[in-house]
Amino acid sequence: MKRNLQKMKSIIGIVGSGRRKSNSKKLLEYALRKVESFGANVEMIDILDLNVSGCLECNECKKTGNCVIEDDLTPMYEHFLDADGVIISAPVYFYSLPGQIKLLVDRFQALWARRYVLKIEPRKTGIGGLISIAGSGGKKVFDGVILPVKYFFDVQGKKLFEPLLFRNYDGEPENIPEEFFAQIDEWTNEFWKRLSSINR
Repeated sequence: MKRNLQKMKSIIGIVGSGRRKSNSKKLLEYALRKVESFGANVEMIDILDLNVSGCLECNECKKTGNCVIEDDLTPMYEHFLDADGVIISAPVYFYSLPGQIKLLVDRFQALWARRYVLKIEPRKTGIGGLISIAGSGGKKVFDGVILPVKYFFDVQGKKLFEPLLFRNYDGEPENIPEEFFAQIDEWTNEFWKRLSSINR
């Protein structure tokens, strides 16, 4: 008798906020609970728990595909490459990513070098998700967040799924409008459908 041996999908969620009790963390926790209920193996990483140094632009990664800096990020590159999906949840700081998560994104230059200089393709394809929240309602308020996240996913072999963006909210996590969670319900359903259609 044949058995269904399809591997459980793995999803890493990254909290990219500069504060511990953040809207970004609450929204990500909710999103990860949803995809976990669909059958995913989920893991949440808070950028504030990591010791991550900034890119030195030494270009050593162009020779080896690896970063010469040794810190908490060192063992995580392969972990991200092994994941089927990655979701970043981050607020907008001055029309860009918070500095803490930008340090991590910049260090993925090593995987850019691996893919585009050394021509070593990621071992699997996947999906990347972005949840972002801004106190402003500006038309371009998310532009400086979406582009770096898009290419952070690209070097991992992951396509950016339609970002989930929340404008005009600068309140506390306990007061997040219920409509935000309803939107996450819809978004995670579609994210999961897309993720389930690849790497079968």
